Amino acid sequence: MISFIIPAYNEAANLIPLLKNIDQLMTQKGYTYRFHIINDGSTDRICEEIEGLRSELPVDLYSHYPNRGVGEAFRVGFQRVLSLPEDKDQVVVTMEADNTSDLQILNRMLDKIREGSDVVLASCYAKKGEVRGTTFFRVLLSKGANFLLRIFLPIPNVRTYSSFYRVYRGGALRRVANRYGAKLITSHGFECMVELLVKLAKEPELKISEVPMILDGAKRVGESKMRVLRTIYGFLSVILRYGFLRRFQNPWSNWIAHRGSG
Repeated sequence: MISFIIPAYNEAANLIPLLKNIDQLMTQKGYTYRFHIINDGSTDRICEEIEGLRSELPVDLYSHYPNRGVGEAFRVGFQRVLSLPEDKDQVVVTMEADNTSDLQILNRMLDKIREGSDVVLASCYAKKGEVRGTTFFRVLLSKGANFLLRIFLPIPNVRTYSSFYRVYRGGALRRVANRYGAKLITSHGFECMVELLVKLAKEPELKISEVPMILDGAKRVGESKMRVLRTIYGFLSVILRYGFLRRFQNPWSNWIAHRGSG
């Protein structure tokens, strides 16, 4: 079973075509799948549109009001999916609702899971990856943020930390979720996916890999819901919590222990 977790905030115009395109791909490959849409306080017609698809597509809709942030949306999504009966073949896919995720690489990402990866990231900053259809300013800030994340939170073979578009082996995700419980995701904004990636990377023997992706902002109807400065601040807070503070805490703890034993 492939479970798709897709948080959405006023994305009806993008989400409906995305779901239909995924359905076409899944049907062609003969995959069993289900959509889990997390409506994060939308004010457009997303609920009505999803309800109209229930007879055509395997889709569940979870809504909360008011808007609580994408971190809460993913917390709900992971909780719902991981509460399903345990299945050794379970795969979880997360992606943006804005239709910018490149579905042409989804089969390759699923292949990577079958080949032994536990988490596969769609990476626009990997070799042969690319960002199109967005402003130079946004690209510059995104590249800068991912560069800082690689410096202060290094993860082998990872170039793109911030993308929602990922594929997880269900067993590996469940193992990490059981370790952290309610603290699996504590961030509220887009930085929540960086926090989750850092926690996954700390799990012993968990294999993370990337597949190059072309991120095309021109596919999106309307403007991005990401607030750039707020998101940059969120990334910096994750670096502070899991990079700077951890590096200073350990030497300090060791020094205290040494003094106490002396």
